[in-house]
Amino acid sequence: MPFALWLLAPHGAFAYLNDREARIPVNYFTLVPPAAGQSYLDPVFGTSIRRISDALNQPNSRNVGSVPFIATEYSTMSPFNVDDSRLLLVHHSYFAVYDGEGRYQKDLPMDATASSEPRWSRRDPNLLYYIPVYGNSLKSYDAASGVSSVVHTFAEYSRISGRGESDICFDGDHFVLVGDDRDVFVYELSTDTKGPLLDIGGRAFDQVMIAPDDNVLVGWLQTGTGRYNGVELYDHNMNFLRQLTPATGHMDVGRDIDGQPVLLWVNAADPQPPPGCQNSVVKVRLADAQRTCVLSLDWGLAVHISVPDGNGWFFVSTYAPGDPAPLPGQWRPYADEVLQVRLDGSEVRRLAHHRSRPFNDYSYMPRAAVSHDGRRLVFSSNYGLQSLLGYASYYSDAYLMDVAATSASYPGSPSALSERYEQDDGFVMSYSGPWYGNQAFVESGGSAVLGMDAGARGTFSFSGNGVRWIGLRDPWSGIARVSVDGQLRSTVDTYASSTQPQSVLFSASDLGAGSHTLDIEVTGTRNLLSGGSWVWLDAFDAVVRTEQDDPAASYSGTWYPNLDASNSGNTAALTFEPGARVSFRFSGRAVSWIGHPNNWSGIAAVYLDGTLRAEIDTYAAVDQAQAVIYTLSGLPPGEHTLTVEVTGRRHPLSLGTWVWVDAFETLPEASGTP
Repeated sequence: MPFALWLLAPHGAFAYLNDREARIPVNYFTLVPPAAGQSYLDPVFGTSIRRISDALNQPNSRNVGSVPFIATEYSTMSPFNVDDSRLLLVHHSYFAVYDGEGRYQKDLPMDATASSEPRWSRRDPNLLYYIPVYGNSLKSYDAASGVSSVVHTFAEYSRISGRGESDICFDGDHFVLVGDDRDVFVYELSTDTKGPLLDIGGRAFDQVMIAPDDNVLVGWLQTGTGRYNGVELYDHNMNFLRQLTPATGHMDVGRDIDGQPVLLWVNAADPQPPPGCQNSVVKVRLADAQRTCVLSLDWGLAVHISVPDGNGWFFVSTYAPGDPAPLPGQWRPYADEVLQVRLDGSEVRRLAHHRSRPFNDYSYMPRAAVSHDGRRLVFSSNYGLQSLLGYASYYSDAYLMDVAATSASYPGSPSALSERYEQDDGFVMSYSGPWYGNQAFVESGGSAVLGMDAGARGTFSFSGNGVRWIGLRDPWSGIARVSVDGQLRSTVDTYASSTQPQSVLFSASDLGAGSHTLDIEVTGTRNLLSGGSWVWLDAFDAVVRTEQDDPAASYSGTWYPNLDASNSGNTAALTFEPGARVSFRFSGRAVSWIGHPNNWSGIAAVYLDGTLRAEIDTYAAVDQAQAVIYTLSGLPPGEHTLTVEVTGRRHPLSLGTWVWVDAFETLPEASGTP
């Protein structure tokens, strides 16, 4: 491929891989990014990425010439405003405002520098707060009117700061600030009140952060289990509560799947990490400092973390200071990637290679930062252009991904795509008997219903050949009867000793194509361990799966059938013949290829409507039946063709070049009445 040739894509197309193999970036020493404002498809993961800045052609409004680099400030504060209509980027020594699609709008006021820590309001999409240069005051700025105002002057200090890593609190009303690098306190916007102080007492510390419940984290540089070591938790009046970790490190705060405030912490400096949990992202529950290892990484990788407000995921951007060569044995799993990670560690979505190389000591780091709602993400990259095109060492530009365009994927389910319907969708849901509403952000769509009266029934009408019932398990949940098309299919005990929101309580994938009904009936009975008989209806997923031998799939070359109960529909097709193809015709907004990676599998090229989208290495050290190999979503309306072509090439560890096709899944053109 010529070094300047890119596959341009409409903004919004999205794909990802979720395996754990070493994925070497394609044409690492030749590819350059497209022009600012254009999108491209990551050649390994298929994700659509928009380049949103061009530093070398951006006039420097604070100096002569162009801007040396344009980048995200850091990963732990969101550069996006509350409705994702604007974002902030660093232009070397100052900040600039971009619209939600990544188009430059204006610079921040002259008294706002790169160290001013601008933070968007969580209540007003036009408003942000910042600390002016050499300042002991907090100011506001209206991005619509361009008007700045002083919010509060802390005359008792010569300088205040948030130490560069803390965002505004989740309630939008509190900041944690440090006065003269000595006093840590919480400032409340609504009452213009400064809270009690924590006197640092000359001790060395790195960062402060404010947690979702307005408690404060202080990261001390001293390592150990005593006071003023590692990361400590204080209440909003700066009373000590507990130590969370024995060492500081890259980290961010958020809410767990069950709504509990948590810290996501990289434990590289932990003097006594648990076995198998070295250089890992660890989830720490603030209520009791309980730690859970979520993602382990190679020691050659460093990590930044960004956590949205509570959608069940967090984001990781890895970077390799050793600048590894893109060769087998040297390139490690997850190297130089942007990852979306489930908070319980059950799924890792590999979104993109950021392709930023360590040609300087800091600005090359991607520092991926996500919006508060978890829908959009921006990262920085020099794309190796110092080597490819002779750019200056500190060069970098910014890139945008629409995370919301990714397809739905749920733990414990082999399905890649589904149409989700909320429990209050009047087009597809009907109820009899008493049901009670419940609202919580951990629930799908923010709400659910529950009932405990025997005979209460919820009916979901849908089109597809598969279905999933999503609900809550907890210590007060009971037993339900599940029927499909009037036939009893299962009796489901929904009890669990701990609260488990958005659980798959029932699934069926053997239905014929067409319209169906799923009935959930409360029995009024319960497990002997349960404290109640509640049954929860949170959402339903309708699945459309097409087997590989359906007439919609056509083949060229020699393909061999495989008959095994582990396959979808008990059959699959495979071949190692270079150039052999399968083309799947469909109408829909998204498509997934289902296959069977194993240690004999090879590399395939994937095309959509005749355009190459990615080369996928299907090798896996362990057999993975009915695995989602590749997903494309955000497709325009109309008919499409997904083509899988055998390349005849393979991973260095693979014993063969076989490519498997087991099934395809699609999302229909539009939701609504089935």
